Amino acid sequence: MSDLRRVPWDSSGAAMIELAMVLPLILMLVVGMVSAAIAYNHELALSHSAREGGRFGATLPIDNYASTDAWLDVVAQAVGDDATGTLGPGVPGRYICVAFVHPAGNLASDTTRRRVETTGAPVYSDAECFSDGRPDSERRVQVQVRRDTEFSVAFFSTTLTLESDGVSRFEAAIGG
Repeated sequence: MSDLRRVPWDSSGAAMIELAMVLPLILMLVVGMVSAAIAYNHELALSHSAREGGRFGATLPIDNYASTDAWLDVVAQAVGDDATGTLGPGVPGRYICVAFVHPAGNLASDTTRRRVETTGAPVYSDAECFSDGRPDSERRVQVQVRRDTEFSVAFFSTTLTLESDGVSRFEAAIGG
């Protein structure tokens, strides 16, 4: 017989090594999930602000304002306010476009007018925000919002551009 003593195997070190191997993967997964959730929250806020801004503009009479540009300013402000901070002035890639569209009209206010705001002063033009496929005879309010957001997973990071469009049929009374 041998006089060797059996020493029980201690597994506490193995658990430490397994944790060291698995922990970075778990952390990457958690950081990726949080980053994706933040991007999804931004997308929901943009969608909400485009839809609600279009609806607000569709029920806001233009005749209450000195010009169509003043009306566009009020609607654009409402779009930014509805975004719950997602479209604040310092947000990278911030873009707000509001348009009153009615190219086939016969009143002074029935011309297409657009307001675009990024980081500086707003720019006004006679164009739509986007092609929505609706008939030219329909008065409508278009809202397009956009912003950049960062998506990160540990050592990988990229910038995503989130965008949302909204169109509402103009329902406010217009004097003539």
